[in-house]
Amino acid sequence: MPTAYVLINCDFDHRDKVMNGVNQLPGKLDSAELDTPYDILIKLNLGTVEELQETIKGHIKKIPHVQSIVTLVTIQDTDRNSL
Repeated sequence: MPTAYVLINCDFDHRDKVMNGVNQLPGKLDSAELDTPYDILIKLNLGTVEELQETIKGHIKKIPHVQSIVTLVTIQDTDRNSL
């Protein structure tokens, strides 16, 4: 099961709306607001790489006010309970 960490940069005034959209994502394990150049960090775990790609391309990029994303896919996840 691929796990990915996604950094999201969004319109600051709409961070709450983006978080609401993020919290509806399939495979979302955890999310956090950040005080960095990126506004939101999410952890996703899905059954296949194709499902992960669909979530990123078909859902995250379509959330209103998302400006950019960076996706980090893990090779091996040793602790599935923490962000």
